[in-house]
Amino acid sequence: MKQIHFAALVCLSFFPVFASAQAPTAPNLLSDEGLARQEAHAYLFDEFSKDKESTYRGEGENRNLVELVLSNETLQLSGDVSIELPAGSQRVASLFKYIILRGENLNHLGGIEVAPYSGGGTVERSTQEPKLYRFKLPAMPVPSEKMPPIRIRTRCADGKTATVTQIAFNSQGKLPVKFDDIPYRTLGADRPRVPVNVRVDLQHELSIAGHVDLERQKFFRYYAAPGTSDPSFERWASERNFSPGRQIFKLDPALVVGYGPGEKLKEDPNNKGAADLTFFDRHDSSPPKTIPEFEATDYAMCLNDYPEFMSVEHVGRGTPLIEHFGDAANLAAAHIADQQRDGGRTAKWWEVKNESTIKAEWDYHYQKEHDSWALLAEFHNAVAEAVHAKTPSVNVGGPTSAWMQLHVNQFGLYRDQTRFMDLTRDHLDFYSRHFYEDMGSLGAWERRDKGYSGYLLGRLEATLDMLQAHMEETDNVKPILITECGSLQAGRGAADYWLRLRSFSAFLHKLMSRPHQIDLSVPFVFTNMHWNPTSGNVAFVPTEGASARGPLADFQPTPVADFFELWRDFDGRRLPVATNDLAEVGLNATAVYQGNRLQIALTNMTSHQLSVHLSDIAGDALHASSIQQRRLRYNDGEVIYEDAISLSDSNAIEVDAEETTVLTFTFDQTIQPNRTLLRQFAYAAGTAVPADQTQTFQIDIDDASDIESAELVVGVHRIKGLEQAVSGTFNGHRFESHPEWTHQFDQLLAPLEIPISKDWLQNNNQIQIEPQPGLTITSVHLICDSISEALDSKHSQ
Repeated sequence: MKQIHFAALVCLSFFPVFASAQAPTAPNLLSDEGLARQEAHAYLFDEFSKDKESTYRGEGENRNLVELVLSNETLQLSGDVSIELPAGSQRVASLFKYIILRGENLNHLGGIEVAPYSGGGTVERSTQEPKLYRFKLPAMPVPSEKMPPIRIRTRCADGKTATVTQIAFNSQGKLPVKFDDIPYRTLGADRPRVPVNVRVDLQHELSIAGHVDLERQKFFRYYAAPGTSDPSFERWASERNFSPGRQIFKLDPALVVGYGPGEKLKEDPNNKGAADLTFFDRHDSSPPKTIPEFEATDYAMCLNDYPEFMSVEHVGRGTPLIEHFGDAANLAAAHIADQQRDGGRTAKWWEVKNESTIKAEWDYHYQKEHDSWALLAEFHNAVAEAVHAKTPSVNVGGPTSAWMQLHVNQFGLYRDQTRFMDLTRDHLDFYSRHFYEDMGSLGAWERRDKGYSGYLLGRLEATLDMLQAHMEETDNVKPILITECGSLQAGRGAADYWLRLRSFSAFLHKLMSRPHQIDLSVPFVFTNMHWNPTSGNVAFVPTEGASARGPLADFQPTPVADFFELWRDFDGRRLPVATNDLAEVGLNATAVYQGNRLQIALTNMTSHQLSVHLSDIAGDALHASSIQQRRLRYNDGEVIYEDAISLSDSNAIEVDAEETTVLTFTFDQTIQPNRTLLRQFAYAAGTAVPADQTQTFQIDIDDASDIESAELVVGVHRIKGLEQAVSGTFNGHRFESHPEWTHQFDQLLAPLEIPISKDWLQNNNQIQIEPQPGLTITSVHLICDSISEALDSKHSQ
């Protein structure tokens, strides 16, 4: 972001780039975990895979092992099933993502336990078809020679049989033959710390399109609905100012199969394919009882797994048949209305179907004879209309998008998403998305020229800007909900935990900078999971021999609990904050104040260790009585949480690679901003525009004379990064932008932030961007800052 030049700035200033910063504190060697995983990798390729069928992709050092066949033995299955994998499978399992069963009638198999590594719970399946059953490997521990063998346990449906003809490990093509050592090094420890500037303005509050308060309730959530955990876990989360955010309601397992005794939902005998909705006259749909602090909490729920009697017989995720869209909509509406009626509350936001943008969730994406996206919009509209008729206070939305790689197929996936938005504009109340960092993406900065495709180096911002620009252009501006975000990394090693933790914090930090766009953000982090108790996404796991459904006292913390601790009290009203001397996609900073307390959150997504030099913090006038730093970082193969580091002075604050840190300053006097910096956004029409010729964009603002400073944000996509500057004119004035980091990406998708002189601004602004081979302009918008002479007394809108 641009610097903001006002009096009484808090200055977090770094040494000049060429200065002698602190020397490295540790050699850049592999951790013990890294050595163990390196040995497992060598064992896989040197011994374990030698006599097994395998599938590879790529060449040379870019060659990846896609699939490894463990067995071609034919197994006839019925009743209780137990299959032990070949000796040594347990040592290499953590290198893969899935186990695949091939055969016949595999849809007769129930949930899969991967004993003893799934802790007595069942693992998530991604595909279940008659000839293919694919399920995720659980969070495996660090590999060793003493690990117990893997045994697959499941059960055939009563009276049914299944045949397995092949068992395989699958990596989705992401297992390189060359060992990836990046996650097991202390990144940046072999180089001097890099200095950067961060400035906080204490004279002004920051209003982001009318939002001054941090609005903690939007962003500090965990994955659950109120009442779905033991009250002791809810109290623990509440004490850390986190609240439940979102959960899935699977209609078929919950109502048709049922989780306990009692009447089950059945097909209407007089209307094939429809549910017998008289069931709800007798069924108690009340939400589970929660603690008093969460009784009024707004949260999201997602419908999924529509009953088999109304669904396509294929994947098994409950895609309703076209002729039963109305019946599925009526069932959804009946359940939500009954929950409100029986329990007096229901979710504020209901998603129509989980991750319906991918084939595994919306069966029509497989079928080329159908317009799958038009059908998806039609179904969402039907559910929204039915729910609104019965429960008008409920917000209905979707498509709960997964795999937000919207540039694929020359932005064809983006056009699918925007077409869905256009087709549902008159029915849906919000749009929801999921963002996940892929496995093996630690050290994203070091991977940017090697195919990094995650979201935390600019892609998240560019994607959200593009979607917002389309909504503005089509006069269809709706809130966005991020109902899942985090990391796809499995495993329970320190590096596995660190990838999840840095992703949780980085997503949270980036999204809370968009309060005008985001109404809810829920990281995929749990207090506990009774169905998968040893998941790497939980803050607590049961102690040995304890029940997975027990109280907190029967559990022990994992490093995930430190995520809650790091952010537990970050709150207040916003202050302007700006950074420079580091790529804008590499460092995020947010500042808030309450009374005499100033808090600054910094997220460093580079692979550099930083040295934040806080000279004369807050000046002599406010007299800081204490300065504390809260750190969650990865060093020498360990996740380290430090809760309250007392700083004697304000010099050389350390922020490690991919670390988020929270600084707290307590002053003798109250912080008293006297004006408001008003930040507004204005978007140009046109998104995903190829720059094969000069492109012109128009941005209109209300009153250019009020603007104190402005920034032009140009979203760009280009394979192999920018080879030349993005150049053009703003109302005839020439600009260009070519930051060094932009030519280092294998596939660049990020915003460029270009300061614009306020003297260039007009009410109607014309931007021309010159041609560049291979360049796509994803969106264009202006950020305009003006000053209100009076302090805004309202909280955020």
